[in-house]
Amino acid sequence: MKTLLACLIVAGIGAAIAYNINESNYGRYEPHFGPIDFEGKTTAANAMASLKKEWSEDVPKVELPDGNEYDFGIMQPEEEGEHTFTVVNVGDAPLTLKIGASTCKCTVGTLENESLAPGEETEVKMSWTVKTNETTFGQSAELRTNDPTQVAIRFEITGKVVRQVQLVPETLTFKEVASGEPIDLELKVYSYMREEIELGQPKFSSEEMNELAEFAVTPLEIDDEEHAEATQAFLVKASIAPGLEQGPVSQNLVMPFNKVGAIADASTNGESELNEEDAPAESIVAAVTGRIVGVLSMLESTKLTGVTGGGYIYDFGKITEKGPQKAKAFVVLKGPERDKTKLSIGEVSPEGVVEAKLNDPIQNGSMSLYSLEFTLTPGDEKIDRLGMNREDYGLVTIVSDNPNVPSMKLRLKFSLPAR
Repeated sequence: MKTLLACLIVAGIGAAIAYNINESNYGRYEPHFGPIDFEGKTTAANAMASLKKEWSEDVPKVELPDGNEYDFGIMQPEEEGEHTFTVVNVGDAPLTLKIGASTCKCTVGTLENESLAPGEETEVKMSWTVKTNETTFGQSAELRTNDPTQVAIRFEITGKVVRQVQLVPETLTFKEVASGEPIDLELKVYSYMREEIELGQPKFSSEEMNELAEFAVTPLEIDDEEHAEATQAFLVKASIAPGLEQGPVSQNLVMPFNKVGAIADASTNGESELNEEDAPAESIVAAVTGRIVGVLSMLESTKLTGVTGGGYIYDFGKITEKGPQKAKAFVVLKGPERDKTKLSIGEVSPEGVVEAKLNDPIQNGSMSLYSLEFTLTPGDEKIDRLGMNREDYGLVTIVSDNPNVPSMKLRLKFSLPAR
């Protein structure tokens, strides 16, 4: 009982001390409009009267004669720009200014004067570096003021970003082409350089492709809005004759160019022997990708993929069901020998387990499409053909009656339980 009584006494003393501290710090606050009570003595009239005593009618006021936005038009990546905005104090009290945050480190604002008397003006200089992979640029920086109607002003910089040269398309892609077919590529080159340029002889980064290629470069009239600001345009065509090896193609098309103005300047400076061929050429580079496939090929899928060196693999995986397993794929015949060729099923392995059927072709544009149906039938023993080595697969061979169309092998990867 004595312990409980002692605890109550201590708690009471603590509460009294806390109340006194609270009353001392917060309980005697005098409101701006006088003591607050429940009788409603504060009215709109006496509130405004109190505000007029505290506030001056003289306030600063910001004016931007040229606005707060600037469109720089066209700039190139990594190019630096600068623009000056004007700020005027048209109020009756001193105006204070301070540069705030910007939306990007590539945009910086500097202030000439942080305090303006009534009637004075100053400049806010914005500088920026174009760092974007997009075709448009937009950044902003903030200016803070003591103008009660404009406590923050946002200066905005916008424009269009173009490289010195733009390519349409950006990458030349021809997807899959049969080894007996030619390849035709076409590219538009738009120059945004101030100097006039002349394109030289294009070439591929592969000598094998250069031996089979012919090029044509012709000037173009600029008649589309997207590239209206370009100073010049060219159409580049490349025709590659049949003869490339089968497999993926990943090369560059290199287009050297000379700045005509640079040649003229050198001649003016007394270098009379310098001519167009002697001038150091810069280059425009476009990526070229695609794949050269055999006259015979297959439409790939998640289960059917091509093999380096030719042929394909169909992956059944580990089969747990004991019944026959059916699958379907498509064989493609391309090239000028298409109409002179008849396909059929050749070697099949293991016999009695793998069966294959090739249906009549369907003509689809420049190719013939054959539906290939094959079946795995379980035997008395489990069979594993999981591709541990090149011979450790099932096999379906597609053959032709045309000596110009080589046969193609489809390997089957599977583990088949006994029936």
